[in-house]
Amino acid sequence: MFASAAGSWRRIAVLDDKVALVLVKLGHLAVQKDREAYLRGLVDLCSQAVDAERCTVYIVNGKKKELWARVAQRTATEIRLPIGQGLAGQSALTGETINVPDAYADARFDRNVDLRTGFRTLNMLVVPVWGSDGQSVVGVIQALNKRNGAFERRDQMLLEQIAETVGPVLEHIPIDN
Repeated sequence: MFASAAGSWRRIAVLDDKVALVLVKLGHLAVQKDREAYLRGLVDLCSQAVDAERCTVYIVNGKKKELWARVAQRTATEIRLPIGQGLAGQSALTGETINVPDAYADARFDRNVDLRTGFRTLNMLVVPVWGSDGQSVVGVIQALNKRNGAFERRDQMLLEQIAETVGPVLEHIPIDN
């Protein structure tokens, strides 16, 4: 019984250390003035936080009713998706967090991005980023391919915490037309 409790406390301590590290890195990002550097740092932080192969941070363009990303890990491809298309677009539309253990088995998954980038998505964790008004989604954080298995509840909680912290920053990032 005590060994089990000790193991649980170690997992909590590791998670607490991870949360603390994420919060420190978010503080460092907050002083970044360059938009591209900020987004690159945020993408790297998100993938490290949940141990994902790749991460994409989308910004909502309300005028065009689309999601936009220029900074996605290991790809130079700019990505634009209509709000409502794919899992990221669905998250932007509904404001829901979506955790999909098998991307190709989910009808909402948009295979076109994989086809354009040459990447093979296995599983996904998609989290909406809310604006400071708490009413509108201003971005979406998408983590792809958990390195060891599927994304878990603690990954979701951590990515949601990051999303909550960066929302006010993302809503003020200008989008190129």
